[in-house]
Amino acid sequence: MLDELRTQQEYADFVAARYAGMIGDAASAATYYRRASESSPEDPGLLERATLSTLASGDVKEAIRISKAAKARVSEESPSAELALIVDDIANGRIKSAEARLKKPVLGALNIDLAAFLSAWLTAVDNADAGVLEVDALPGRRMIAGEQAALKALILMNAGRDEDAMVSFRHALRLPLASRDQVAVLGASLAASRGRIEDARDMIELVSVDGETGAGAGRLLADLDAGKKIARPKVDARRGAALAIYIISGTNLVRSSPDLSALRHALALHLDPDLAVARLALAEAYARQDRPNDAVAALRSVPASSSWAADALMEEAAILSDHGMTPEALAAADRALALGERRELVLRAGDLNRIAGRMDVARKLYDRVVTTDASRGLTDWRVLFARATVRSETGDWPGAEADLNAALAIEPDRPELLNYLGYGWINRGERMPEGLALIKRAAEARPDQGYILDSLGWAYFRLGQYDVAVEHLERAAELSPTESEIIEHLGDAYWRAGRTVEAKFEWKAALGLKPTPVNEAALRTKLDRGLPISPGASLASRP
Repeated sequence: MLDELRTQQEYADFVAARYAGMIGDAASAATYYRRASESSPEDPGLLERATLSTLASGDVKEAIRISKAAKARVSEESPSAELALIVDDIANGRIKSAEARLKKPVLGALNIDLAAFLSAWLTAVDNADAGVLEVDALPGRRMIAGEQAALKALILMNAGRDEDAMVSFRHALRLPLASRDQVAVLGASLAASRGRIEDARDMIELVSVDGETGAGAGRLLADLDAGKKIARPKVDARRGAALAIYIISGTNLVRSSPDLSALRHALALHLDPDLAVARLALAEAYARQDRPNDAVAALRSVPASSSWAADALMEEAAILSDHGMTPEALAAADRALALGERRELVLRAGDLNRIAGRMDVARKLYDRVVTTDASRGLTDWRVLFARATVRSETGDWPGAEADLNAALAIEPDRPELLNYLGYGWINRGERMPEGLALIKRAAEARPDQGYILDSLGWAYFRLGQYDVAVEHLERAAELSPTESEIIEHLGDAYWRAGRTVEAKFEWKAALGLKPTPVNEAALRTKLDRGLPISPGASLASRP
């Protein structure tokens, strides 16, 4: 009887774990898989699921615990258990043990690049030449050529071969590389510590885009400008392994999977808790796992003294905004800007304020970006478009029109620009034929975008062509069935086309889709009285 109950519980835990994994609940999946594994300690498949899900939840210490508790012959058949034990070996200075585990084929295809990077790094701890040979022997894959060059630079720097290291750092920074900011900090700090200030500036310039750098490179450049003495990067076996994991984990394969990204960056942080860029990446993975509290906790553990503190605060602001905590989000954005006003941070703060409806604040932030860009001889259509939306919302249509025209001069075929400008003219009863022509061009480019087809239908509505308007608005409603304003437009078109029963049905549906207060009042009036006899009244506010 006891065995039967135990079997039932094991099955229940397994099913619960599978379901939790299917719905993206990594933490619950890990808990249930651990229970199932503990009930069947001889099953390497359950141990693998338990350790994999535990690592994906970010709990490296627990993954190490259950891997150590398993029998060696069982853990040796689990790639994730072996990976946890390798990281534990490195953390505790058991380099030879880690190297021996890395040579086992059990680690599998998913960990092949990570295992190769860790193996090369650990080999180089005792023999830099052998480590470099391992890197050079890796398959020449264009997708990770930058990562391979960065690892080689790290090995050479740790061996004191600074000239060769700087060459390899520069080579890495000229290639596609997700960890560019961190790698630039390492290379430029090495150059600056040797008095090679111009070489350091050149490396930072390699990661500069339109005069802007990432957080780490930006802080280092400010220190160089201030004449501060730059210390040589200190990289021991443990920190180097953390950097190797972080560098190879920036690839698209890893970033495309929030579970794999969480796993890799949690491993890096277990080896080096001060690696702030890995903490930001871990928080991003948590957010994509729908774990906002864990994401915010990870971001808040980045110290205010870190180069990446402002980025952490802005990421926190974005997460809080996504979960409806608007006042807290705006406060976090303000704290981020108090730490640094890099263009990216100012732009993101502008977006957050615009989404929150603080148009005057958003306008000032966008103005700041536009002014800074102009001083550098730059014009960014995306910033102009964002500012145009704010100007339009605050009643400055001439200013919005100017920004839209300036943006279209840069991107003349951009559908969202064509749609916004055309809708703005149509909705104001200005330049109607030109507005319709712009929206038609946008719809031809994006025939599957509900908001653009809504604009097209509304244009025909304003022109009095109600049957044509209905045709396009019905399609828009099919594509965007939860957009209150689009459903409201369809109701209006039905009413003008004489289909009053259908019109009231759509207006009632629009009321249930969280319309703005202004549109809610308008909808209630329409349900009570219908539309006025004259069709001239303007309805929508969103181009």
